[in-house]
Amino acid sequence: TILGNARRMQRLVDDLLDINRISRGHVELQRGRVELASVVRHAVEGAAPLSASFGHQVTVALPEEPIVVDGDPVRLGQVLGNLLNNACKFTPRGGRIVVHAAREGAEVVLRVRDNGLGIAADDLPRVLDMFSQVGDPVARTHGGLGIGLALAQRLVILHGGTLSIESAGPGQGTTVSVRL
Repeated sequence: TILGNARRMQRLVDDLLDINRISRGHVELQRGRVELASVVRHAVEGAAPLSASFGHQVTVALPEEPIVVDGDPVRLGQVLGNLLNNACKFTPRGGRIVVHAAREGAEVVLRVRDNGLGIAADDLPRVLDMFSQVGDPVARTHGGLGIGLALAQRLVILHGGTLSIESAGPGQGTTVSVRL
């Protein structure tokens, strides 16, 4: 328990420091040619203990042909890791999480979809705000401080991409899309 709490605290502090560095313009991406499948595999492996503890079924759907993007593999992994952790935390026991990547025209789109708690339409505009927490306190039992999505969005923007969130409402799950 102590080790688990220490890891969560370290991640929280690291995320806060990253937000501060990004806000001040002190984050330089280590860009290069990155095969997206590798980033996805590492992020899914990293989230495996959390998803297993909830009994989630995690499915990965990647195209047969490699998708290569210009990016920082560590930071892209951080983005996907944050999205997967959120999906795990806000999807009830035994739920489903799907990670899907595809080319759409000149863009690469990476989606994390879950059948979890969902987000009310009124909350969608502010869910990406720093320290934003939506839903009732019971829904946030496993939540953090509202940093992960804001950090993920800022890292995606540094890559020249966009991050968007869709949900049909409470109980309808959530889809987070990253376009690069």
